[in-house]
Amino acid sequence: MLYLYASITVTPYSETTCDVLIALLGEIGFDSFEVTDTGIKAYIPKEQFDEASLQSTLDDLFIPDVTCTYTLHDLENKDWNAEWEQNSFDPILEREFGIRLNPRMAFGSGSHETTYQITSFLLQQDFTAQRVLDMGTGTGVLGIAMSMRGAQEVVAIDIDEFSVENARENFSLNNINNVSVILGDASAIEGEFQTIVANIHKNILTADLPTYVQHLAPQGTLILSGFFTDDVQEMTTVAEQNGLTVSQTLQRNNWAVLVLKK
Repeated sequence: MLYLYASITVTPYSETTCDVLIALLGEIGFDSFEVTDTGIKAYIPKEQFDEASLQSTLDDLFIPDVTCTYTLHDLENKDWNAEWEQNSFDPILEREFGIRLNPRMAFGSGSHETTYQITSFLLQQDFTAQRVLDMGTGTGVLGIAMSMRGAQEVVAIDIDEFSVENARENFSLNNINNVSVILGDASAIEGEFQTIVANIHKNILTADLPTYVQHLAPQGTLILSGFFTDDVQEMTTVAEQNGLTVSQTLQRNNWAVLVLKK
């Protein structure tokens, strides 16, 4: 899958504006982000990119006295991987948790708040004898964490063929062989799981939540992340409408994790 990225300059620069931009761009298909000294780089599959949507999103950013400009750049996955690994990758998950990664994207490497937060949470849980699902697996890190904590079988699913390849590499790096890595979306889910983890953008979580619930075992746990603390109430409402109850809410630097029970 070919990617392109928008290099967005925020004037004047602020982390708050960058956080807002990441949330808004996630709603229009951008799936990976890198914060820079002047703004952000936002990555999207080329076939999903619509420049009018990008321009509209930036025009509708109602933050007083802030302007955003951008340039577009084509990106081959192979070149991106090499650049990211050589220049940007911080092996925080290996350093703190012993999880080895050969990352192909920033999202899922541990440098992003949601990935670090949810990985830390999973490594405090007990998944002994469970069949678990890592939906939108990316680098595979969440599946790795659940396997390390006793999961009997791990299923990892992602829509991007390069993420699937990367996840397989990372499971192998961590000597994990009780995993099936599948290319597909939520329609590829089969069977029942005691725990489902989905670290994806809010709009995808909302759309796929009924499917997750359908495949979640009675008294099972659904863990959702990839959205801001401001979105917690909205996500809670959607979860309750699907027969789930909130067990726990985690927050870290404006990013949230919802732990739900069926």
